Order: sequence, then C-alpha cells, then structure tokens
Amino acid sequence: MMDNIRNRRRLMFVKTLCVMLCVLLAYKWQRTFFNVCTGGIYSDVPLHIQLALGRNDYGLSSYIIRALYAIGDEHFAQTALSLILAANHVAGIFTLFALVCCVLPELNRWYAFLACELALLCGPWLIPGYQMGVYIGAHNGNLYHNMTVLFSRTFVPLCFVFFFRIRDNRHGKIALSDWLIFTALFLVATLFKPNYAFAFIPMLAAMLVWDFVKYRGRYLKNEIITGLSVVPAGLSCIWSYLVLFADDFAGTKSELALGIYMGMSLIALAVMFIRGLLLPIYTFTVQGRKEKNARYIGLIALCDLIAILEASFIVETGYRATDGNLDWGSLAIYPSMFAIGIALLFRMLQNTDKSKPGDIAKAAVGIIMLLGHLAVGVYFYHAFNSGLSYFV
Repeated sequence: MMDNIRNRRRLMFVKTLCVMLCVLLAYKWQRTFFNVCTGGIYSDVPLHIQLALGRNDYGLSSYIIRALYAIGDEHFAQTALSLILAANHVAGIFTLFALVCCVLPELNRWYAFLACELALLCGPWLIPGYQMGVYIGAHNGNLYHNMTVLFSRTFVPLCFVFFFRIRDNRHGKIALSDWLIFTALFLVATLFKPNYAFAFIPMLAAMLVWDFVKYRGRYLKNEIITGLSVVPAGLSCIWSYLVLFADDFAGTKSELALGIYMGMSLIALAVMFIRGLLLPIYTFTVQGRKEKNARYIGLIALCDLIAILEASFIVETGYRATDGNLDWGSLAIYPSMFAIGIALLFRMLQNTDKSKPGDIAKAAVGIIMLLGHLAVGVYFYHAFNSGLSYFV
C-alpha cells in the first residue's frame, strides 16, 4: 500500500514537472529566438534572412522567411519567425516522445516525456585542463544559432519511427501509408538541411545489400520499395551539392576532401565525441542491449556513428573549410541519442534492485553523467543568451 502511494506521488511530481518545464522552455525559447532573429544575439539567422530575401539561399527555411516578410513588416516577420522557431523546438519534444514510445514502450509515458525535455537541455561534459569547449572543439547538438538544423532535426525522430515500421514489415507487406509518410518526412528533413540524409542513406544502402545477400533476393520487391523511399531526398542532396560547390566565392572554390588525423589529434577527436555523448554511450551499452527493441537502439547509434565518421574524415576545402558543415548530421541526431539515452537511464532506475550494490552503482553513475550534461547545457544556454556568442 505504501509503495503504491509513493509511486502515485512520484508520478504526480513527474507530471507536474513535465508540464511546468514545457511551459517554461516554450517561453524561454521564444525570447531567445526573438533576440536571435533581431540580431540581439549573434547567430546565423540574420544572414539566412538576408540571403533568403535576396533569393540567394536555398532550402525550405528560405521560403518561410520570404513568406513572412511578404505578409508584414520586419518586426512582424522577426516576431513570427521567433514564434515558429520556438514552436518547432516544442514540437521537437513531441517528435522525440514518439520515438521514445516506439523504442521503449514499457517506459511510463510521463517519464518518456521528461526524458525528451531533458534531452533538449543537455551539453557535452567538460574536461578541465584538456577540453573545455562547449561549441568550439566540442560535440554539442543543442545549439540555437543555426536555423536550418533546428528545423531539420525535429523531423529526424519521426523518420526513425516510420522507418522502423517499414523495416519490421520488410518480410511481409509494407503499408503504403508508412512508406508515404516516411518518404515525405525524410524529404522535408533533407530539404531543410541534407546532413541527416548523408548518414542515413549509406546506412540504408548497406542494410538493403546485406538483406539481399542474406535472404538471396527472396524479398527483393520490398528492398526495392524501401530503397525508393529515399530517392527524392537523395536527389535533393545532389541538387544541394551542385548549388553549394558549383561556384567560386572570393576566388576560392570549395570541394570535398579526406581529413587525416594521427596520434594525439585522433585521440582528442575521439575524446571530443565521447564527452559529448557520454550518457548515451553508457546507457546504450549497459541498458540498451536488455531492451526488447534493442535493434532499434542499435540502428539509431549506427546512423549517428556514420554521421560522426563522415564529419571526422570528410572535410570541405576553400571558402567552406572552417564552417564545419558536415558536423550537422550527427548534431541533428544528437537529441534523439539523448532522449533514448535518458529514457534508458529511467528504465535502469526502474529495474534497479536496491539489494544489489552493483545495480545501485550503475544507476548512480548514470545519474551523475546526466547531471553533468544538464549542467553544461544550461550553462551554454545562459552564455548564449548573455551575449557571449555560441563560440564557447
């Protein structure tokens, strides 16, 4: 009886916390994005607005900007854009929630929602005296200055959800609705920013080849159907490449090249990603393999790994050499990694046997990791809003 009362009180606290946190984040995000849109906080958004109005930008965000400026004056457009960006951020909580519910159906829905809220606040751990960067020299997906990735990443969790539904039916009948929704979502995410597709399409291609060989072409029809779902997005990636790498800028042509890391630079690169994804790495390894849908968790991790490898070993040259544009694929997946990572921590806490010191220690390590990520994430948000720029 007492346990039931405590559980109900705990759940009521979590419900209250979720609602209050959602309202607070919505308000804070709108104020942040208003300052971003008006130039009060340094970001890429004013440049995107300038390029869009001059019809020199590409992607879906440029059409949103032009539509807003066509409807009203500058103040109206800036306010409306800040509201859209804040609404997109709030929508990101719910798309992450759909992913967590798909991957971990056993987890209570309110705990799943809390995991998604916290995922949008996390930042990389800091290593005093070695790596103290939060944006520069760090792997941090909770950024507020790049409008295109903020729009794109909201669709990433839903892409995973509908891909998993297609994947589960690859030996039977793939539902047309699932196929159409996934194709549309994947295309929209890519049209906002193509980097997620850069990682997902190679992963899907390898999976389809593996299935073809493993089952000796028995399910070739479904493999072709699945492959066709990413063709529209793939064509848009080719279009993006032709736009971005076609012309010279200031006499310098930008191209793709291989990046080479050796010795300490390779170690520093690995540490950068590990401290950025410390909790997901831990909970994916310790708890993820125990879950019924461990295969889903593995595919999300694999897609992120491909994106990280691409960002690490493929570089841009010329006028785009210092922009770090290839990093955005892994950063778009960052909230999904943390939403699942935190949800797995909650599952670990749920299954902890308090009579076993080993279980308690594992849970404690996860909690400490989460608190560290949250502390840095909140610090970065404060620094960004204090005019210190995102170059932290």
